[in-house]
Amino acid sequence: MRLPHLGLFLPLLLLGEGFAGEPFRGGPRPIPGVVEAEDFDAGDAGVAYRDLTEANQGADYRGPTQVDIERRPDASNGHGIGWARAGEWLTYTVEAVDPGPYTLEIPVASAKAGGRFHIEFDGKDATGPIQVPDTGGWTKLQTIRIDGVRVPAGRTVMKLVMDADGVSGFVGDIDCMTFRRPQEPATPPQKP
Repeated sequence: MRLPHLGLFLPLLLLGEGFAGEPFRGGPRPIPGVVEAEDFDAGDAGVAYRDLTEANQGADYRGPTQVDIERRPDASNGHGIGWARAGEWLTYTVEAVDPGPYTLEIPVASAKAGGRFHIEFDGKDATGPIQVPDTGGWTKLQTIRIDGVRVPAGRTVMKLVMDADGVSGFVGDIDCMTFRRPQEPATPPQKP
């Protein structure tokens, strides 16, 4: 029996679980370094991201997408991910110098207690559940710090996974993910 259009799906089958899309703006994000939440991989829904709404509820940062990107003056790149809900996820092609460990810092915001998310590398949970606190409002970022994060050396796929909504009705707003070596001093994200 001949399977129609198998050639269209063969690349996806060969690439397997870690396949996402193409790196946004051409190349993988370096680790150590900053991975902007709004700079998720380029690709279709179900491949590079999953979002529960039909259209972007925020700013037109990178053209048509379902992902809710918000413009915010306090964010490191002037934008972040907003309206994040349980069941959504985003992928990022990254390249790590070595496996770490790294200190991970993530500025988040939530009015009332937010929900939980985690970060995976090649399908494996690297952080455990990360709780978004009540930061005093959607316009007030607070940095969460996770120590001892291991990242596979070389090029890999990082996945930001929204696990549970909080009292706020959302997981929370996410600015960026900064990976640094433990001995490096914390540096505040640069404003545009």
